Amino acid sequence: MKELLLIIKSVLAAFCGIQSNKKFSEDDNYIQKNGVSSYILIGFTLVFLLGLILYFIVDFILS
Repeated sequence: MKELLLIIKSVLAAFCGIQSNKKFSEDDNYIQKNGVSSYILIGFTLVFLLGLILYFIVDFILS
């Protein structure tokens, strides 16, 4: 669970472009040990959720 929260925080920081070099190095080490699949899956999930949120906000405003 702790790793999942750290990955989500890293992906959100990457979306905003505010990732520190230290955190980037930690993420790189994690990816080399465990693979990139968890970052990709969480990234796609967060993009999908962002799309849904924007859709509902626009739908609410236009209705």
